[in-house]
Amino acid sequence: MKTVRSKNKKLGLSLPPNSRFPIDTPDDFFTHHTIMLCIGKRGSGKTSLIFNYLRMLREAKKADRIFCISPTIESNEALISSLGIEPKDCFDPEDKDVMPKLLAELDAERDDYSAYLHKMKRYKEIQRVVKTSNVPVMSIDPHSLLEFSDEIGQLVPPQSKYGHRPMFHLFVDDAQSTPIFRDRKFMNALIRHRHLAPLRLNKSIKGHHGALGLSVYIAVQNIKASGSGCPRCVRNNATQLAVVGKSKDQEELHDIYTSVGGEIDYDDFMDAYEYATAEPYNSLVIDLHPKENHPSRFRRNLDEYIVLPPKSPSRRRKRPKKRVSKPKPKQKKKPKSKPKPKSKPKTTPT
Repeated sequence: MKTVRSKNKKLGLSLPPNSRFPIDTPDDFFTHHTIMLCIGKRGSGKTSLIFNYLRMLREAKKADRIFCISPTIESNEALISSLGIEPKDCFDPEDKDVMPKLLAELDAERDDYSAYLHKMKRYKEIQRVVKTSNVPVMSIDPHSLLEFSDEIGQLVPPQSKYGHRPMFHLFVDDAQSTPIFRDRKFMNALIRHRHLAPLRLNKSIKGHHGALGLSVYIAVQNIKASGSGCPRCVRNNATQLAVVGKSKDQEELHDIYTSVGGEIDYDDFMDAYEYATAEPYNSLVIDLHPKENHPSRFRRNLDEYIVLPPKSPSRRRKRPKKRVSKPKPKQKKKPKSKPKPKSKPKTTPT
């Protein structure tokens, strides 16, 4: 192939500066913000998989507030309380106002953190004046001092609610066949999950930008089945896909494979799946946006990377053909036989 480069350098690709705030997570954790889709039959362990990951995020101080949307909150009360999820952060998917309520909570958190950043900027300005000008503390504006001084007149820095830039998570469980999966506000939140709760800051505040965002974890029983399946919007925006338990339905496995948008090889998917789900309650986790230091995008559960051997002809599989229900042939209707004319009774002459 021969190419000729244009002499106009202005036509070259120039990417805009990245406005996304980088979020540091431990090495083996996923890149955040994330949308994790977990698929498994009832009792397969998909809820436990998500709860285990949220618990690890809590311990790493990367989950400051967790919201939950589920009709089975009461039956999972022990798990919910173990994660420190407050009752006010649990929502019923049948509630038509669930998304306005949740987004209002995120905006309130955004306003609180923005106020802290503005307050910290004022504190640093006062501290700089005192250190560089050798000005006595009492000669500074009393209103400013009152905001940051303790009982003995010492400057005290402001404290944020969580001590760092907060991270928020949403767990949606057993919500298939509920109005939440048909809610446009919910679908819109999934598309914009990284941009939710944008910070409102003055241009003078540097080092903090973007939005607080929201990571979402969704557990469903089927990926495409009507009623208990998963909307296309969720499938297209998923950054991690977890298949929990063994499935004998080859067509369903192929649907799961096609949902990752052709980013992985079919043979690799099936080899990793068979290895990861060989034992009950185990899962195959596919990370579609792995970190550079991750040895593989496939995992068994959360802690074991699956590194596949080089591809060879012996590893090639036949993809299952999609079952197409053939319409039953129409039976030809037999023509109705014309009724025979009634014969008139013979009359005998008298």
